[in-house]
Amino acid sequence: MLSCAKCTIYAQRPQTCLDYDCRVFTAAGIEAGGADKAVINQRVKEWNFQFTAEQDRQAHAAIKAAALFIRTARANFPPGTAPLNPLGIAALALRVYPLFLPPGPPARPEDTARAIVAKAAAFDRAEVP
Repeated sequence: MLSCAKCTIYAQRPQTCLDYDCRVFTAAGIEAGGADKAVINQRVKEWNFQFTAEQDRQAHAAIKAAALFIRTARANFPPGTAPLNPLGIAALALRVYPLFLPPGPPARPEDTARAIVAKAAAFDRAEVP
């Protein structure tokens, strides 16, 4: 439903699009969920970002790296701080991705997890530098 990089059905968008902005999943490099989210997952696969600057390419790579870390390193997070669902993972990755820009996150996974929690808290308080 994209034409010239714009949504052609925004005013009549389906409920799925009202509930989810599938671009957040595409940006994070993850699906929206299982079989119950098949329609959203299909939209996620259809999105293709185009970058005009290397800085934007690096930001996208950092978002994907953040999402991957959040998904695979849950054991390193303080209890109750790592989201379990795809939307929570994608949203957190978007808030903390600067930690994954060069030179990258701390070497130890538990330090990275703590840095993510601190960055997310600062973001939520609108104190992000």
